[in-house]
Amino acid sequence: MARDPESGHRSLSVRAAVVVFALTAVAAVLVIAIAVLWVARREATDEAVRAARDVAVTEAQVGVAPVLTDGLSAHDPAAVRSLDSVVRQRVLSDRVVRIKVWSPDGTILYSDEPELIGRQFDLAPSERVLLETGQSAAHVSDLGEPENEFERSFGKLLEVYVGVRTPSGQPLLYESYLRFSSVDTAANRTLTGVLPALVGGLALLLLIQIPLAWSLARRVERSRAEERRLLRSAVDAGDVERRHLAADLHDGVVQSLVGTSLSLTASADEAARAGLPAVADRLNQAADDLRQGVRDLRSLIVAIAPPRLHDEGLAVALRDLVSPLRTKGIKTELRVDEDLTLPPGTETLLYRSAQEALRNVTRHANANTVDVTVQRSNGVVRLEVADDGVGFTTATTNERRAAGHVGLHLLGELVAEAGGQFEVISAPGDGTRVCLEVPWT
Repeated sequence: MARDPESGHRSLSVRAAVVVFALTAVAAVLVIAIAVLWVARREATDEAVRAARDVAVTEAQVGVAPVLTDGLSAHDPAAVRSLDSVVRQRVLSDRVVRIKVWSPDGTILYSDEPELIGRQFDLAPSERVLLETGQSAAHVSDLGEPENEFERSFGKLLEVYVGVRTPSGQPLLYESYLRFSSVDTAANRTLTGVLPALVGGLALLLLIQIPLAWSLARRVERSRAEERRLLRSAVDAGDVERRHLAADLHDGVVQSLVGTSLSLTASADEAARAGLPAVADRLNQAADDLRQGVRDLRSLIVAIAPPRLHDEGLAVALRDLVSPLRTKGIKTELRVDEDLTLPPGTETLLYRSAQEALRNVTRHANANTVDVTVQRSNGVVRLEVADDGVGFTTATTNERRAAGHVGLHLLGELVAEAGGQFEVISAPGDGTRVCLEVPWT
């Protein structure tokens, strides 16, 4: 189904346009802010994890590695006590809650939780790589793993692994557990530093855009007002020119043709009396053709400037308008509410709309029936012109407009200017409906 994309269009006021822009801009700013904050939060968390890993590496290399001895691998109690003393004095804190030292076979050689010392668990391949290379890594603890049985009470933790060596070069794996809340705190500090600049920048952008949008909307509104004024002037000028043209045709060409037809009829009578029936017949035929031409011209004059529109009302003028369609074999039905009294401007608008719609029916629709209805309800007067013709698509509308056929489009602009709504509904094979509504008063 095709609908005229510009029919029924009513321009937003400047205030409404700016409100729509502002709401859209606020929504866009919120989306941008949320996206930026999400990215910033992720980056801040990653940075906090890297910082925690670096601290754990320093603790392992500076605080723990110097007191590691080969006796630790031999489960020497003195070596365990020496390391435990350093861990409890220098490493454990509100932030660091657990320390483990692993041997290459997965045995926990030391932990601040004595129950873990001597227990053996499988080391993951990545942990073996760290143990052998001396590198470090950090990730969130899987508290469901058996070796983390004693850490579950601490909640979410960050594990940091560092490969270390004893004085003899034996590789060991140092593991530190940090409260993840400390990572969140560090990330929040980073965000706190970024957030004012982000919010301030976005707010400033929004404050700059709203006055610009207001100015642009005012310009567009002035441009549309000027366009409507020029359109109204063009229509008014067209009405004046049509009346002048209709008067010239009626007083000049039509009267001359009427006089000529009368002369031909008189000449035909003289030819008949003179015994020239063939000449008389030809003259009578020419007179009939002229009279038909006069009738056609008078119909054209009515279409150009309906003389009875404001004198006798819209119903009479529309009756004159649909009359030529009946002579073309198109069945027409006209329904107009009784006692329909309208302002002259509204009468003209409805008449011109019906005229343009019926002109399109004659030229393009190939219709058998046409219904024209004018009725008032709920404070508006509604005109509908419906046919059972071939219909059309949006592409057809665009082609006609590109070719210069903009009658319906201009009427839509005039209806919008009058505070009404204009719509053209059509589909191939389903005919066409031209509908408009304008305020009753």
